[in-house]
Amino acid sequence: MRVALCQALVGIAAGVMMAVAPSLAFAKDLSPAQQRAQLMDGVKSWGYQLQRLDIPALAASPFDLLVIDHAPDRVESVELLFRRNELEPLKVKPNGSRRLLLAYVSIGEAERYRYYWDENWLAGSSCPSWLGPVNPQWVGNYPVEYWQPAWQSIIFGQTDSYLDRVLAAGFDGIYLDRADVYEQFKDRPAAKAEMIAFLARLMDHARALKPDAVFVLQNAEELLREKGVRDRIDGAAKESLYFNADAAASATPNEDRNSVKADLRIAKKAGRKVMVVEYLDDSAKGLAARKQAEKDGFLIHFAERTLSVLNDSDLPRPASELLRPIVRANNDPQVSRSRPCG
Repeated sequence: MRVALCQALVGIAAGVMMAVAPSLAFAKDLSPAQQRAQLMDGVKSWGYQLQRLDIPALAASPFDLLVIDHAPDRVESVELLFRRNELEPLKVKPNGSRRLLLAYVSIGEAERYRYYWDENWLAGSSCPSWLGPVNPQWVGNYPVEYWQPAWQSIIFGQTDSYLDRVLAAGFDGIYLDRADVYEQFKDRPAAKAEMIAFLARLMDHARALKPDAVFVLQNAEELLREKGVRDRIDGAAKESLYFNADAAASATPNEDRNSVKADLRIAKKAGRKVMVVEYLDDSAKGLAARKQAEKDGFLIHFAERTLSVLNDSDLPRPASELLRPIVRANNDPQVSRSRPCG
């Protein structure tokens, strides 16, 4: 079934690429940075889905930019990665125009469902020194000591590193998450500088492999004040800027919102695309958020909290269409741990 579907989608992509190619031909005369800027300038809408990926639905979506997981399926916790011939149709919109396809990569947390995970890590003595206590908000996620070379080598630098695998699969770039984990290391004076250096190294490495690789940094907006970060990224994304991602979906406090917006405006002034995702199911709040985003000049998308449904509308989906939120697992062996292992 999957093979037949892929063949059909590749055929569709081949048919529309002739329409796409002319609009991209002149980009060859531009530098990689100019190509990325041109591509991002054409992004007027975006979508975001990480779980339960449906290839035909993704291909049929109207978005100029899609953020998805690099693995559409998992069987017994083993990731089945996208093949290059599956990704190519996702880079073309139904009308034949170009779509940017970014892969989600968490650089500040280890994820128990990833290909690199070893269940022996939770056995005590075999637990790597960089692995921290479980994130109680997300089952199977563990903050890491990202400055350690062993963790960084998992993320980039080798053929089987996370970022290297994603680029080899054919993604246009990376949607970087959890760079804000540095804020958890209050007792480490160099934490922020080490994250900035980590980001610089991994993006420089990626551009050595793929000069036109696009990078969007989610959250960690304080880092947008750093020229070394701004110069390397192509976009900045923020979760829950206008409304909190809680059951009540309460409005974010004005002071907090204005502080975040000030940082996002730094990126915008530098010519970076600013994207916002709101986790809402209330149309009135959605209208308010959209109106404010348009005023701020930010590109907004409405998603459900588990990112298991692709919302292709301009407003939040009704609550009846949303999935049950992911909840904390009390039987996780690291829930009670208070310090990094090792």
